[in-house]
Amino acid sequence: MSRMTPFDEQEIKIDNGETLFYRVKQGGNKNLVLLHGNMSSSQNWDVLMNRIESDFTVYALDMRGFGDSTYNKPVESIQDFSDDLKEWADKMQLEKFILAGWSLGGNVAMRFAIDHPRMVEKLILMSSGPMHGYPTPKRKLFGLIKTKEYLKTKEEIAKSVSFFEKLRTNESRRLLKLIFNKSFFTHAKPNEARYIKYQNAFFKQRNLADVNYALANFNISHEHNGVVEGSGEIDNLEARTLVLHGDEDAVVPVDCAKAIEANLKDDNVDFKLYKEAGHALVLDKTDDVCETIFDFSIGKTRVT
Repeated sequence: MSRMTPFDEQEIKIDNGETLFYRVKQGGNKNLVLLHGNMSSSQNWDVLMNRIESDFTVYALDMRGFGDSTYNKPVESIQDFSDDLKEWADKMQLEKFILAGWSLGGNVAMRFAIDHPRMVEKLILMSSGPMHGYPTPKRKLFGLIKTKEYLKTKEEIAKSVSFFEKLRTNESRRLLKLIFNKSFFTHAKPNEARYIKYQNAFFKQRNLADVNYALANFNISHEHNGVVEGSGEIDNLEARTLVLHGDEDAVVPVDCAKAIEANLKDDNVDFKLYKEAGHALVLDKTDDVCETIFDFSIGKTRVT
């Protein structure tokens, strides 16, 4: 599969019958694998891939049901995405790599690092989804959130995201832009051409309700998240971990990042909190994020 883009674009069929699309930026012998967030795709890593040091060979995947990857079998859990990544890495003969996850990708990255510790050289969690998952809250009349009450069935969650499903049209781009600006792009804004690409990535998503259900049922913490009991598997996360988070993240509160840091061994985690930054750290702090990732990859720490 070949297209005229700055990156190589490839696809590979894995053993479960899905075909995973991925972008590649050729570089040095440091292998960096990137996992995107919800309502996005590998397209959303374009800024980082353009700016990251040439020491890295960078792979950015479209997870199952996102972007140009297939969606033959609905996902039931974050585990499904982790299993897909394992099959992809085996097909690619990538035995060990640095794994970075943004938002939803952070949940998948934690799951994978726990499942396959020998394959994860280092782990980077960027504006990561919480270790206790991301349950969908119930709402009262006029959209007010019911405190600590969450949707539990896939049917309930599908109904809750029906509004977003209706935004997959060119006529909805202006409204979608406003929503993105209130959530993802609260600080630095993509240029117009990039906005269109990011919106197109969302238009291609076929698994929104399934992903939200999987996030609600993901919980590796030690506490109940309102939907499921925590497994405590955060204790089994062995990879050297870098946690990056914006202090004004409108999607995942800072306390969630601090909770991940607090549950990892002090000598095995670096935490960097960015001031005046939101959920899209790659846009808000591009140069610093790329430099921090490089420093982390070679054993230097840059934490504040």
